[in-house]
Amino acid sequence: MRIAMFTDVFPPSINGVASSILLLSKELVKRGHYVKIFTPSIKKGRLTKKKLEGIEVSYCNSIPSLLYPDIKLGLPFYPNTVYQLMKDKIDIVHFHTPLFMGAAGILAAKMLKKPIVGTFHTYFMEPEYLKVIGLNMMGNTVEKMLVKLGWKYANMYYNSADLVTTPTEETRKMLIHYKIKRPTQTISNGIRPPTLPRSALTQHHTSKTLLYVGRLSKEKNLDILVKAFGLVHKKKPAFKLMIVGDGPYEKKLRAVVTEQKLEKQVIFKGKIPFEKLLNSNIYTNAGIFITASTSETQGLSIVEGMSYGLPVVGVAKRGIAELIKGNGLPCKTANAKEIARNILTIINSPELAKKMSLESLHLAKKYAISTVTAEFEKAYENLIFR
Repeated sequence: MRIAMFTDVFPPSINGVASSILLLSKELVKRGHYVKIFTPSIKKGRLTKKKLEGIEVSYCNSIPSLLYPDIKLGLPFYPNTVYQLMKDKIDIVHFHTPLFMGAAGILAAKMLKKPIVGTFHTYFMEPEYLKVIGLNMMGNTVEKMLVKLGWKYANMYYNSADLVTTPTEETRKMLIHYKIKRPTQTISNGIRPPTLPRSALTQHHTSKTLLYVGRLSKEKNLDILVKAFGLVHKKKPAFKLMIVGDGPYEKKLRAVVTEQKLEKQVIFKGKIPFEKLLNSNIYTNAGIFITASTSETQGLSIVEGMSYGLPVVGVAKRGIAELIKGNGLPCKTANAKEIARNILTIINSPELAKKMSLESLHLAKKYAISTVTAEFEKAYENLIFR
């Protein structure tokens, strides 16, 4: 098959969506398919092309994102997009973002009468994301109106697809609730399982490092996470919190760390490229993966942590609720005291921690990129050859 993907986020940008698209594309190429990706250029300049591990990538002209300065947005239509899809004899179009690149993919596919798959990766219209730009401060009535408008905007994109996929069943049900009328299917984001021996993946109870990996943005509730760690530190002063990632909230988060007098206990590792992170010892040397986010459709870094045998403490909301099943302790709300209490329960029970570690390894198997890619292959084939 010959597949074109349209996305507003792709490496060198580092986030879960970009990483999942890269892994899926590489696995499709490995299986003999042709993959071409259209994505905004990170730097100013004309449209450029390059080959990335067998994937054809067109970096398109872009404009800055007002909300996230480190993310660029592609322009909504490129005169030669249709020509490129025709020249490459593309069989199917798959868009990953309901922004300008998604619009370009949908428009080109409609003109060429090619089937369209749309993947819903982000709850961009929900209150957690509205607070990024301060719109959650305008009262409940306005907030509800903005959520409603956001879902109408999403419907405009995803009701243009022949199939809508999303990483978790909870999110799929939410799409149906908010009037996505096209066929929907749950297909997880994929991970590359570690090749380390099992013994190296089940010793996390000996570690004194708590780990967060992800974007440093307001909707991730990182201030609550730091405060939860502060409560843990009072009981377990030898423990550290390692934060991997960057983003617009980093400056404020560092201020929270200073306010909590945790400068020596919280380690900021910054942005680490996807492959480098997986090849490092960051996951293997950690004790528990922790998050306070309530905005995840899935949480790819959590799944990566599970594949390394990490127990998980997180808030059982949206996609994360499906990830904590005997391999950690879920919290009912993003509350610092509850998160700290669950972390301490695991720390104080080495046998429980080891049991959770083994369960994480077991649960992570279904997220292997080979399994996920096979599901997408079948979905593509059903649309192309229907």
